[in-house]
Amino acid sequence: MQFRLIKPSPLLAPYIRQYWYLEMDAREGMQKTERVVPNGFVEMTFHFSDRLMRIGETCEMQPGIIISGQKTGFFDVLPTGRTEMLSVQFYPHSAGLFFPFPVSELADYSLHLEDAVGTVARELEEQLQDLSSLEERVAHIERFLLHLLSRNTTYQWNRICHTIHLINNAKGVISVSELADAACMSRKQQEREFKKMVGLSPKQYLKVIRFQSALYAHQQFPGDTLTELAYRCGYFDQSHMINDFRQLSGITPGQYFSECEAPYSDYF
Repeated sequence: MQFRLIKPSPLLAPYIRQYWYLEMDAREGMQKTERVVPNGFVEMTFHFSDRLMRIGETCEMQPGIIISGQKTGFFDVLPTGRTEMLSVQFYPHSAGLFFPFPVSELADYSLHLEDAVGTVARELEEQLQDLSSLEERVAHIERFLLHLLSRNTTYQWNRICHTIHLINNAKGVISVSELADAACMSRKQQEREFKKMVGLSPKQYLKVIRFQSALYAHQQFPGDTLTELAYRCGYFDQSHMINDFRQLSGITPGQYFSECEAPYSDYF
């Protein structure tokens, strides 16, 4: 298995957190489902080889290039053979600058890129298949993203950027009213703009970030009991943390930390 993290170019660095690349071979009899949980990011993923099977209420093969919105729940994926994928991980408030629709429309949903931007997506997929190196593919994707970015601007972006900064510093333990006051918006206005650009309401997003904070705190303080972890991460009590974990991951914190291989936070 090969896994790499790649930094974006300076022009895209304000909007894209990183690219991640995964290559592995799930041979016959070695396929294993992986649980996907909310991580706080919108991502655009390119499949260069065999696709992943998404397993939920129904099973469906993922398309070649997909945009995955914010998640408020979990699902499983199953490799179907040789996996080679590259994902663009947008900053939480930035994906809306690249696509001609509110990011909230992607909540708990994955969209084929062609359905979002038209036939240029098919051309992009064909061009990427002709490139042999990862570096060439990243450079080509960046040219495509810069073209999309040039069509979209918003004066609210800096306000929501500041809001995300506050959420990160507080690790999700901050009230919706405090966020609205800091952005000089009413709660209603702030919720509308936040949902349009980030994909979830502030309240929903705070739940995801607090969950990611708990994963991160478990990495930093593996000796903590679940009660200690709950209070460290701003939950009312252990039951509150358990309820959030069940909603976002499908299992309790105890199960998550014991059953997942090297559980870690994708966000922090």
